[in-house]
Amino acid sequence: MMLALGSRGDVQPFVALALALQRAGDHVTIAAAADYEALVTAYGVDFAPVGGHIKRLMNFDLVNQMLDGAHNPLYFARTTLREIDALLCPILLDCWQAAHEADLLLASSLGYWIGIHLVEKRLAAGRHCPLVAVHMHPFYPSATIAHVNFPTAPAWFPGRAGYHRLSHHLGWHGFGQLLRRPMNRARRTALALPSLSPYQLYRCMGQPPPTLFAYSPTVIPPNDEVPNDALVTGYWFLPTPRQWQPPALLRTFLAAGQPPVLVSFGSILGGRNPDQMSQLLVDALQASGQRGLIYRGWGDLGNIPLPPTILAIDNVPHDWLLPQVAAVVHHGGAGITAAALRAQCPAVIVPVFGD
Repeated sequence: MMLALGSRGDVQPFVALALALQRAGDHVTIAAAADYEALVTAYGVDFAPVGGHIKRLMNFDLVNQMLDGAHNPLYFARTTLREIDALLCPILLDCWQAAHEADLLLASSLGYWIGIHLVEKRLAAGRHCPLVAVHMHPFYPSATIAHVNFPTAPAWFPGRAGYHRLSHHLGWHGFGQLLRRPMNRARRTALALPSLSPYQLYRCMGQPPPTLFAYSPTVIPPNDEVPNDALVTGYWFLPTPRQWQPPALLRTFLAAGQPPVLVSFGSILGGRNPDQMSQLLVDALQASGQRGLIYRGWGDLGNIPLPPTILAIDNVPHDWLLPQVAAVVHHGGAGITAAALRAQCPAVIVPVFGD
């Protein structure tokens, strides 16, 4: 059972792993938001919906507030906790119903927060179920890179290595403690498990499970900071479905001129004013003299009158599209970063949120 909680970038690599496991003779089910059922089942992998549809549940006003304060980890945590309490119980219950008979749990960075409680519930019933964490980026205490919710210190910063290690401790255990009360309510309601004290949660989170890091060791070389029970595997690329065909409008656009620049900021970015953001992208493309493709995402970018040199698109497989563009401007998500490297496509990264 794979707990692929998150957006498309969290789900798609698990589909690639599921296909490899199925070829080895294993039965695999992916538990993810209902938005991704078609993505998973198109490859013949079993699917279990958890937590409803992200797009319907997502409060875009909240997302914009979080984006405004993303540089402030305390603001980020406080804003997140306002909304997360109501979501935890149904998600935990859905995940338990999907995974209660599993022989092995593999959990994404977000899914790990659910997986530790499912494993405890299984153990309480006398049935052990191993848990393996899966991260698409380095996720361990490091002297050189700060925790994802903290800024990395410049080279001249005194005590840089100590600050980075402290950021991982605060980011991991601090957010866990902030989440403890709503998680305890969900544990009691959905799983009939007792509440965890701050010390019990600290102990639980201080013993990370075996981990797979799904990024290239060539891009981020392993060092002695990588835990002994962790494996850097390389990227997990998902092939384009055999039945997929590119939209006729996109094929015509690509054939009509020079390779365009692709702008893709992931699923959620639209800003407080998606039309204004879209116009900014149009102006930038025209000022540079480039044709362009704008990925709409859930933020609905590109929903303005566009010149004939720019086209708004929905999901298109990276392995098909990126070899046909001049460059990609993207948010730094793990999936599109890997795809751009694989396609040898020039890239400009504009970090947005959690990237």
